[in-house]
Amino acid sequence: MKYFEKSIVENRYNTNYSNLGIAPERFVTNSKLDSVIIIDGKKSVMVTSSFCKNTRNGNTEKWKAGRDTVYNHAIFSSENIDSVKNVLRKNYYFQNNIDSTVFLKYDSKTKKYKSIPSKKFIKSAEVKSSKSKEEMMYLLVVSIAVFASLYIYKKHH
Repeated sequence: MKYFEKSIVENRYNTNYSNLGIAPERFVTNSKLDSVIIIDGKKSVMVTSSFCKNTRNGNTEKWKAGRDTVYNHAIFSSENIDSVKNVLRKNYYFQNNIDSTVFLKYDSKTKKYKSIPSKKFIKSAEVKSSKSKEEMMYLLVVSIAVFASLYIYKKHH
């Protein structure tokens, strides 16, 4: 108590302006990842918006949008945006669909942002026509017939 009184009297640590432990407002935050701007391999900017709900009165209000600069983060240094999206889906709990997040690359020379597209490849199966299988079977049967005919012919002559 003597240290607390001394800090009040001497106005140390901004104690006179402290709320001295008043319970904080309770907010449940749901973050949405709006976009990711990749500056270079070591620096990226995450742009998020948060929707907060006051648990006392149930009112929902939108917090101001936020930007957070991320340095040397393994996820955002990847050039493969699909792998970044997969990691974000698995390990992070943003409230929006990660496919709706815009990924941009900053070009320091032109001072412009360029959209980074996903490299999703649509796999297409090659359907072989049954005609080629029929042709192969036909050739097999004909060649067996020819060889059988030659064998029989040589055996009788």
